[in-house]
Amino acid sequence: MLSESAAAGDRLQTLRDLRDLLAQQIQSCDSLRDLSSLSGRLQAVLAEIADLEPKKAEGDGVDEIAARRAARRSSPTKGSTRAKRSS
Repeated sequence: MLSESAAAGDRLQTLRDLRDLLAQQIQSCDSLRDLSSLSGRLQAVLAEIADLEPKKAEGDGVDEIAARRAARRSSPTKGSTRAKRSS
C-alpha cells in the first residue's frame, strides 16, 4: 500500500499509509528508544495529514437553522398537511 501510493504521487494517501505502518510498528515495538522515535514520527505524520485534508465547512447557528428549514420544506414528512395534499 505505502509503495503504491508513493509511486502514484498521492501525498495524502501516502501519509495515511505511513500513519498506519507507524501505528503497527508502535504496537509491536519492544525498545523504548525506538518507541519514542516512532511516536514522534507518528505525531508529525498526523499533523501533516491534518494540514492536507480538506477542511470541513463550519457554519454558524443561523446556517444550521436555514439548512434544517430548507430540508423540511423540500421533503414533506409522513402525516404532514403537505404530504396529504400531494397524495
